[in-house]
Amino acid sequence: MKIQIQVLLHLVIISLLFGCKKYDLDGSLINFQTSEKRLIGDWESVAINEVGVIADTNITELLGSNNLRLDISFNEDYSVQIDNVGDSLYYTGDWEFNDDKSVLHMNLSNEKSLGPFYQDVLGTDFTSLYYEAYANISQYDTIFFEANSYVDITEEVIPLVEQLMIDYVQWIYTGGDPFLNYNYGDDITSEMESYLNDAFSDEEISSLEDFDGFIIFMEDEWGLEVTYQYVTSTISGYDDPNLIEELYNVYGVSCDVFIGNLVLSEQDPIILEWIEDNNDIILFEIFIDQLKEIDLYWEILELELDDLQAYQYRETDSLTVYDYSYLLRFEKID
Repeated sequence: MKIQIQVLLHLVIISLLFGCKKYDLDGSLINFQTSEKRLIGDWESVAINEVGVIADTNITELLGSNNLRLDISFNEDYSVQIDNVGDSLYYTGDWEFNDDKSVLHMNLSNEKSLGPFYQDVLGTDFTSLYYEAYANISQYDTIFFEANSYVDITEEVIPLVEQLMIDYVQWIYTGGDPFLNYNYGDDITSEMESYLNDAFSDEEISSLEDFDGFIIFMEDEWGLEVTYQYVTSTISGYDDPNLIEELYNVYGVSCDVFIGNLVLSEQDPIILEWIEDNNDIILFEIFIDQLKEIDLYWEILELELDDLQAYQYRETDSLTVYDYSYLLRFEKID
């Protein structure tokens, strides 16, 4: 009987020493350090799992990352630093436990520079215009500019280039009645296609290649004297070394051509020059400093010498919201 009593006594002592309570608020029978003492030091995240359903942009910024890693330092002066290594976010503030040490509260702030934004001298925001310009000129493309500028004249020049690349029949206005705003000797090829089709549809000419019959038709029907000549292609493509010279000699167009990616990054200075030349707007790159403040509340699940586990919730507009947005676990590294 005496032996049974001694065994029972030993079991009670073991139960007291190794009780199943997961988190002792004031220090366990084995670890006599207070919660504050156990918390002070440097911690590194080993598991962060999102478990809540209510979104919060402040929290999302701090904890939402594809490569999330948090380094936290709790200091004896009740200051705290949290470094989101994955997103290069750094928060500082202070910490305190509630009365029964079950909840850890952190007041945090983060001051960072937002931008870049793009404004004119009056402060009008043209950031969207800037990124539209970037999207337009960052693609691999063939672009024609007015000579010695970034004024984009691609739409006007492309038809001329295509004309230089093919054999065609050129029509010239040589006399007779006035014709639109053309002068004698002007190239009127672009106007003649519809007249030629009409003459053929009305059976005034035998075919679309009956150019001599078409000349007679134009004089009889419209009082216009026209003539034609065959023009052969003078360039082989957009990368022909004679392209710029031919555009100037044939059409009097002075331009530069660029083939490739005009800009390679969102901060390329060419973008601002392109906007100035094409939109007549001088833009300035600016950054805005922003102070962001958040409250974090952690319900402590476990706090040992080297292990910290907690549920995180937040406070908004003085109302505590228990959505348990994240389940956190840290290991002490110092």
